[in-house]
Amino acid sequence: MKRIYLDTSAVNVWLFGEKTEPLRYPPLVELFELLDAGEFQGLISLYTLQEVYAFCEDNFPADEAREAAKLAFRELLNTSLEIAPMLKRLERLLHQRQFSMQDASDQPHAILAHLNACQAIVTYDEHFKDIEHLLNIYTPAEFLEALSTLH
Repeated sequence: MKRIYLDTSAVNVWLFGEKTEPLRYPPLVELFELLDAGEFQGLISLYTLQEVYAFCEDNFPADEAREAAKLAFRELLNTSLEIAPMLKRLERLLHQRQFSMQDASDQPHAILAHLNACQAIVTYDEHFKDIEHLLNIYTPAEFLEALSTLH
């Protein structure tokens, strides 16, 4: 079965972008519908959850951020997404050169996608282009177009 890693940039648009991201949001709605229908397997990680929480802290008033994060986690956990753990120190050391990226915070996502046999990373983050020679990198709309051709 096809397996993809969903980067936080895409997850945040799905969670929070219905009104603020009118062009980016609809492909993610379709992507999550297909995920829940079993058309492919989706993976996020504990890094994703941490970054969603940080997004809430950065974008909601202080007295609302924790509740927003809690609701976002509930929404994510009600999907068919699998959640990968954080990298072990040795895993990170073994793969950090192979997955060299301009933004070091993206590296764990790339390594986890590789270690979990994902055929692609779905993201809006341009930094993942640094590793497109190692993994397929798609925006959500591009992924929906390529879905039938992934092995």
